[in-house]
Amino acid sequence: MVLLPCLFGVGATMMFAIPTIQVRLTDFAPDAPTLMGTLNLAALNLANSLDAIGGAIVLDAGWGTLSTVWAGFTLTTAGLLLHVVTVGRVKTTTVPVRA
Repeated sequence: MVLLPCLFGVGATMMFAIPTIQVRLTDFAPDAPTLMGTLNLAALNLANSLDAIGGAIVLDAGWGTLSTVWAGFTLTTAGLLLHVVTVGRVKTTTVPVRA
């Protein structure tokens, strides 16, 4: 009963988030927009593969199928912490606004 609305929510969120990220990255590198788009998709694919590896590790350890949810939660939390640490170190620059 809860699964279908949650799956719809994840799909809708990604449908809006990924193009937005692509546009923002293109603004940061106007001389290499294709490279920035490629790096964005490579990062998404890397995150997807790391999550699959994390799920496989906990299943192989014999912790059951519910443990894959906790592995995903742990990896998501680690990614958010990495983002917070990285954003804190990056200098703020002026980004041109699209017309």
